[in-house]
Amino acid sequence: MERVKYLALVGAGVLLGSVSTVFILKLLPRRVARQCTKKANKIHDKGIVSGNAKGYAVAGNQNDRVAGLDLLKDEIVSEQLTRNIQFFGLESQQKVTASYVVVIGLGGVGSHAAAMLLRSGVGRLLLVDFDQVSLSSLNRHAVATRADVGIPKAQCLKEHFLSIFPECHVDARVLLYDASSEEEILSGNPDYVLDCIDNIDTKVALLAACVRRGLKVLSATGAGARADPTRIRVADLKESTNDPLSRAVRHRLRKDYGIDGGIPVVFSLEKPKAKLLPFKGPSGEEENPSDYQIVPGFRVRIIPVLGCFINALLSMRSHCMGQPWKLRLMLKK
Repeated sequence: MERVKYLALVGAGVLLGSVSTVFILKLLPRRVARQCTKKANKIHDKGIVSGNAKGYAVAGNQNDRVAGLDLLKDEIVSEQLTRNIQFFGLESQQKVTASYVVVIGLGGVGSHAAAMLLRSGVGRLLLVDFDQVSLSSLNRHAVATRADVGIPKAQCLKEHFLSIFPECHVDARVLLYDASSEEEILSGNPDYVLDCIDNIDTKVALLAACVRRGLKVLSATGAGARADPTRIRVADLKESTNDPLSRAVRHRLRKDYGIDGGIPVVFSLEKPKAKLLPFKGPSGEEENPSDYQIVPGFRVRIIPVLGCFINALLSMRSHCMGQPWKLRLMLKK
């Protein structure tokens, strides 16, 4: 009965949100609405283009970053982010809009994180993933549709993002993070790096590089077969518990790089509720999943994940606007 009540409340909330959105659009000044239509038509006429709709694209160095104040002077952008501005204040939203965030790993976690950062008004995003959208991606990817199957995940997000917040400069890189790509990905002094990688070797290498470069990084750890959002925590890596991935990362960082904590991670206290079934190949016989890996060490099968880590997004956005959270571990059940 409690579950039914909970689902009813969620449904009511979704309905109320939809009605509110329609109501707000009805109140939108006609002049602003016409500008939105003209801008949308301009984008559709030209197709997917690099940079953004009003020329706020940046070249890639710190001096050329999007100016948060200038961007928020745009009437359409200001209206789109009005709820953020009302809650955070104009000065804090300016900091968010002037921020540059790198998101590495664009699957069930990274795609949602990138999408919410975009909707929060982050002015510049670098999206990195070597993989493509597959049919099995559609149960957890933030924006992908069947029409996107076969398209690189980074490019898929970039194209969808253009219709959501075209003023954001989105750079898509279809590549695998490793030592050879470190400079390409981490140069430009990003305000934050979001690690949404599920391969331990790549994850450890990225975190170590961020520590060495003095970059702020937030790491998402394992959440497969977990579904309780109340058990999600943001804490220092050395304080994470009940998560095999964070435990392995912690061990490797200490052993290979002498890094003992100091990295905020998002993890779940919940114990997994399911295990993977035996892997069967095309013949129907049980086979070794590693034989089907495109890249050594990367997963072949995925079990349901939490996807959008709202705690992580709020934590990082708070840092961007100059109001960082204090890391603490809340273990009370």
